[in-house]
Amino acid sequence: MEELHAFSDHLPAASSVLPCSLGTSSVLPSRYEPGNYNPKRVPDQSTGRTLIYDHRDSTFCSFPLAISSSTMNVFNPKILDASIRDVSSYLSDHQKVDLLLYAMRSLQFEGRSRTVVENAIQSCLQVSTLSPETVAKARILRARARLIAGSPLGAQEDLQAALAAEPDNPEAMALFHQRSVTVEKLLSPLPKPSFRDRISTEIWREVALYLPRRDLKALLFIPHCLSRIASQLLFRELNLHLSGSVLEGNDAHYSDTYQYDPRVVATQKDEDARQAQRSADILTRIIVDPSFANSVRTLRIYTSRKEKDGVLAFQTGMLTNAMPKLINLKNVHISASSEAIVPVLRILQNTSPRLSGLSLRSPEGPPDLSFVEFRHLAHFAYSTDTIVGAPTTIHSLIAQNRSSIRALTLQNPNPSPHWTFPSASLSIRNLTSIYFTGHFPSNSHAFAEILSSGRQLETFNVSCCALECSTASSQFRSVQNSNALPFLRHFAFSITSIGRRTVDRDLFPSIAEFLRGRKHLRSLQLVVYDETVHPAVGFDAAIWGVLPSLEALKGLRITYPADLSPGLASWLIPRSVSALKLTLDYSNPNARDPIPFLNQLRHGVPPTLRFIGLSDINVRSASAVVEHGFPMVRVVRVGNNYWTANRNQHAGSNAPGLEMEQWPKRRVQYHAIEWLEWLGCEDATLWDPSAFLDVR
Repeated sequence: MEELHAFSDHLPAASSVLPCSLGTSSVLPSRYEPGNYNPKRVPDQSTGRTLIYDHRDSTFCSFPLAISSSTMNVFNPKILDASIRDVSSYLSDHQKVDLLLYAMRSLQFEGRSRTVVENAIQSCLQVSTLSPETVAKARILRARARLIAGSPLGAQEDLQAALAAEPDNPEAMALFHQRSVTVEKLLSPLPKPSFRDRISTEIWREVALYLPRRDLKALLFIPHCLSRIASQLLFRELNLHLSGSVLEGNDAHYSDTYQYDPRVVATQKDEDARQAQRSADILTRIIVDPSFANSVRTLRIYTSRKEKDGVLAFQTGMLTNAMPKLINLKNVHISASSEAIVPVLRILQNTSPRLSGLSLRSPEGPPDLSFVEFRHLAHFAYSTDTIVGAPTTIHSLIAQNRSSIRALTLQNPNPSPHWTFPSASLSIRNLTSIYFTGHFPSNSHAFAEILSSGRQLETFNVSCCALECSTASSQFRSVQNSNALPFLRHFAFSITSIGRRTVDRDLFPSIAEFLRGRKHLRSLQLVVYDETVHPAVGFDAAIWGVLPSLEALKGLRITYPADLSPGLASWLIPRSVSALKLTLDYSNPNARDPIPFLNQLRHGVPPTLRFIGLSDINVRSASAVVEHGFPMVRVVRVGNNYWTANRNQHAGSNAPGLEMEQWPKRRVQYHAIEWLEWLGCEDATLWDPSAFLDVR
């Protein structure tokens, strides 16, 4: 390659590259050493070598000029050129190109060197098998030389060719846009991730903390570190079902109204056995695996009312051994009899004194909570189904946590004059959520206290199982112009029964005016179960007139009044609603003959609706609800029964296009919220006292 020899005049001094002399003994054979024989030296200037004539055998031997005798050193600068030529003869074309590109970086692009660079680059580009990176280097080098020589058009041509070969080359981009290489590297896109450049596990964990359980379960099937992280996060919440069958009627809300699917009943015993074995395995894992126990944040315990062959006592003993291992436990929900709740609370008092969430459900009445000394509860919930006396111990526990409670749930659907809103035990200004089902006596000012003091309230959910207060409307009217509840996102107000002499015809009109124009309200519930009560509390078709002003509404549960036209009602529903529940009294003609009613509703229903819930109506099958009224929904609820609407996209002439899958009772009772979220119906308004503020 002749271009290599052209660089000898432009390279650094020879003395800085190679030794200045070569010893005679290392160059000449012994027969030519000075002590033995003095041959005749004939220099060959064309090749830069010395021809030595041996008169003994009349031959010429060729040696480099850098031959020194034992007494003096002789150096010929041409030896570098010869060495470069000799070395380059053993290199491949790619190696020669790399050598040229490296050498040219030491040149000053002035005078004769410009032509040398042009010729050298052109010779490099003649090699057809060069990599894109090498082509880009050669083009960039010639572009620099052309820019210095005052040929910007030629330089632009080389830079464009370099970018075509290597689009993300920062040096070419910098020269092309006349920016520095540092700036270009900052502006260039991130390199493609390689196998070694992984995102750390800590970052994946922080991302996974914001995912719902639906997505975490999907990640379990991915062969990635996310699968292990998702497993750890899912087991932060544990559900234990101890010695219980849901067929025994643990939950009065479902015990009488649920209609069993024969297939569900046939497999229920096997399901109970599986759940019992699962709970035992979890308790064993907690006892023997400290790392697993340390990750648990929320524990939910469900037991039956009846003792069965000592099984519950045995499982309670296992629970007693496991609870001390849960050192990071924050939230506990217990659904059991009063006798079963007390021993668990005693263990919690010793092992988790800084518990932040406690939810109790005792169908038989409140347990004795006089010994409980929790002082850091942010979430407290208690539910019962029986008529009880004054819940003194519950109010005392609330008062202990007056400064820390943020979410309060008290539910007793049976009318009891003692079950009133505990305003005296609460700091309402600290609350963000209120769920209360109870009695409102005639002298109650609970609504005014909540509306005036609840500046941080996001959820207002009140159900009047016995309303005797006739001044509720005036309490709502009194705060209409005071920007009450500025952070309200979820509002629910329902009436089960009223006093015999209670009349407040302005109650629901005042509530409608209180809610009108709230653009951040996400869910709304306005329900009056008994149609005979509607006139006394002012519930009629005019109440539906507030709905169009609620632009961000996602979940709606509302009573359908008798004086409202179905054709108009569906158009009053905001287009943003994705979950709808309609409550109809059975005396309403639309409940007795729902098909014409559904046909009239159909035309104005929001097209994005995913969930429809109806009270117990006279409908032959859930598929009729979908076919006649709501063809776009994914989940149907009638009474306390749920169905998933599965549509066969490839249905033939003999295959039905719609198949309704009824939910098992266990799913309805324990996992309804999670399944609704999985099916895209998370906006369906469901009350769950065990849904704590923050489990992560």
